[in-house]
Amino acid sequence: MSLNAVKMLEISVTNSSKIDILEEMKKYLDYRGKKTQKSLKIFTPNTEQLVYAAKNRHFADILNQADVALPDGIGVVWAGRMLTKNGPKTVIPGVEFMEDLVRIAANRHVPIGLIGGEGKVAVEAFECLQKKYPGLTTSLNPRVIFVALGAPKQEYFIAVAAKKTPGIIFMAVGGSFDIIAGRLPRAPVFFRKLGLEWFWRLLLQPWRFWRQLALIEFVWLVLREKLSRGTEMY
Repeated sequence: MSLNAVKMLEISVTNSSKIDILEEMKKYLDYRGKKTQKSLKIFTPNTEQLVYAAKNRHFADILNQADVALPDGIGVVWAGRMLTKNGPKTVIPGVEFMEDLVRIAANRHVPIGLIGGEGKVAVEAFECLQKKYPGLTTSLNPRVIFVALGAPKQEYFIAVAAKKTPGIIFMAVGGSFDIIAGRLPRAPVFFRKLGLEWFWRLLLQPWRFWRQLALIEFVWLVLREKLSRGTEMY
């Protein structure tokens, strides 16, 4: 694929526009030789994942296997600006990209699959998506599979599954099923524009507070790498 990427904290993050990335997904799904087609892995690295990757070499290696690594959070965009000349310009939320992929699949009558989530949330999410995109179908042979097992389980799962099954787009989607199914309201546009979607999630789920402490460590890791590079930008 003709997509660009930059490295931050030793992890490659895609810095192509969402439009360009989606065009590559369309080309992939339109290709007729799916039986010999290498499966694609789409990950959504955020600050928590990058901190974890800095401590876990295996997880870092898995993230770097991604064909697309969406900058899923304002912290990743900030780090790109701090550490590179041409880092990601804007956040690409995983839940939005998932819906974009679903729309593309529905328009092409390409079946999708949903794996993970608590209880019946995957079924509920699919039903909501099908109402929104009437052409959407599912089958035992999907071309696009969304995996909501939480990090790092979903990335590990995809890394293994992609090796065994050709012709599939796998995407790690975290808690997107809950948002799509209406179990968890998404942040208002005001919060999203300010890059505070993470804070909205914290208000709705106070138990995430301890996980947000990773943000402090993330800032430290970025500043440390910035200092180690001196004034050189690349």
